[in-house]
Amino acid sequence: MNISPLPPADRTALGATHLISIDHEDLTETTNNTAQTVTLAVVDGSLFQLVAMRLVIPFQDADDAAFNSTTLTIGDGDDADRYLAATQLNVNGTEIDYAAGLSVGYAYNAADTVDFAFGSMSGKALADIDTGEVALYVRVADLNHFGPHQ
Repeated sequence: MNISPLPPADRTALGATHLISIDHEDLTETTNNTAQTVTLAVVDGSLFQLVAMRLVIPFQDADDAAFNSTTLTIGDGDDADRYLAATQLNVNGTEIDYAAGLSVGYAYNAADTVDFAFGSMSGKALADIDTGEVALYVRVADLNHFGPHQ
């Protein structure tokens, strides 16, 4: 997973502050039919919003056309799909190239994680995927750094 701040022009155009890129190399789960969660820590007072998802390169196991389901769900410990319901990323399925986030954002009152859960399928392991990248445009702010200070 790579996280990078967006330049000012992109921030204005997209309404997002950061780009999170997750590619096939982040998927290391070797057990068949087992999901893998990539996490992002958020601190007390974080405001997080998934603005949009873009499938840059569809996920695929080039040696196995029957590997036809790789889903991404984004949420947290309280709501598994707070930001994105299960969305197909696999080229051999019916991949979704673009999606908007589900919520207007969520302010965390305690430290937590945002969970990027990748689902596999029966008889297949995520580590076998050898191509794929998803770009997530997010708005992240630490509410403790704005407004009146104590």
